[in-house]
Amino acid sequence: MEHADTMRDMNNYVARHDRLVRHLQMHMEAATPEFSRVTMPLTEHHRNGMGFAHGGAIFALADVAFGAAANAGRETGVVSLTSSIEFLRPGKVGPLAAEARVVREGNHVLSYDVCVFDGEGTLIARAMSTGFITDTPLPA
Repeated sequence: MEHADTMRDMNNYVARHDRLVRHLQMHMEAATPEFSRVTMPLTEHHRNGMGFAHGGAIFALADVAFGAAANAGRETGVVSLTSSIEFLRPGKVGPLAAEARVVREGNHVLSYDVCVFDGEGTLIARAMSTGFITDTPLPA
């Protein structure tokens, strides 16, 4: 993929319109229909009461990575059908990074495997997310 395409895809629908992305200080490093990578700092606002990455923050990061890839380059939106996540290890060190890879691309259904890593590269969670391709146009 050329650099210009990468820059265009990083400024995709999710990056432009998802307020949770900004609220949780996420940064979209790559977003194509096949792959996305989204990072998020691990501040006190992203941690649970035990000091580890909050499960909700981890899930939000995985969901944004899925949405960024699933909606990349589309004229109509993709919405979540199902998501399941396994929390494998506590996230202790930031930043966290989620990488979504397409597993299935159908006419109406898309599935992605999403891996979440901590700042040391340790796999801390793994999600499977499936989306439905709607006929609703995405805002510019």
